[in-house]
Amino acid sequence: MASQVSAPVSTTVIACDISGAESFEARVLESFAKVLAAARGLGFVTQEPGKPNLCLTLAPELAIGEVLGQFAKTAAAFDADVAPLRLRSVVHFGVVFRTESVGDVSYVGSAIRSTLSALRRAPVAGGLIATQDFAAYAAKLLNPPFRLQAMNEGMAFQSMSQIVFGGRSVAPQRGGGDLPPSADPAFVDFVKRRLAEDVGPFASALVDRAIRATAAADQLVAALSRDIDNASARARFEADVQKFINSRSGAR
Repeated sequence: MASQVSAPVSTTVIACDISGAESFEARVLESFAKVLAAARGLGFVTQEPGKPNLCLTLAPELAIGEVLGQFAKTAAAFDADVAPLRLRSVVHFGVVFRTESVGDVSYVGSAIRSTLSALRRAPVAGGLIATQDFAAYAAKLLNPPFRLQAMNEGMAFQSMSQIVFGGRSVAPQRGGGDLPPSADPAFVDFVKRRLAEDVGPFASALVDRAIRATAAADQLVAALSRDIDNASARARFEADVQKFINSRSGAR
């Protein structure tokens, strides 16, 4: 029997991946396999072959608040297992087509493409992020078990919101309005060049690793300082980076 495509329906799509690395240890892939298994219990899942990512399309009748809560718990368990790596996820609301054949249901459509596109722009530091389209949909829900917290304007992902459950954000926390290092390419480039003066050609890899594990610039600097053995050199590095941060703050 040939597949039949239904009329378009509006539904929620969740996409996630592990960002910032080209390869992963076996324990990371094993932990992601648990995420994949849990997602398959929540809806229709597609995955890029051989890579730790997935796209979960929910049936329109599902209670989105409950599903998001389950997914957030799964993501938190993953983060705890493989720290300092984190799962980054994007939740979107849009239009898909339901395709049915005997014993099989799948989904295709622009909402899936839009969610994957948003994921590529999401913070490297991880967390559960909502697009503007999902935020508009969530505003119509009756007493949802989560709230949305607008992300700092001026970032590359300013059109996204953090999803917060029970007063606790499941997106990366930031203090004092500090920008995540990954949000400012000029900052990242400066830190890589400055760190190279003290540790040599490994600086770029060290910075990329630290960005995956930290959410704020001060945390990044503290983490990288530990890679500088000489105390005087360490102090000069911290002072130079702080001077750069101050200059960027003054320019805004």
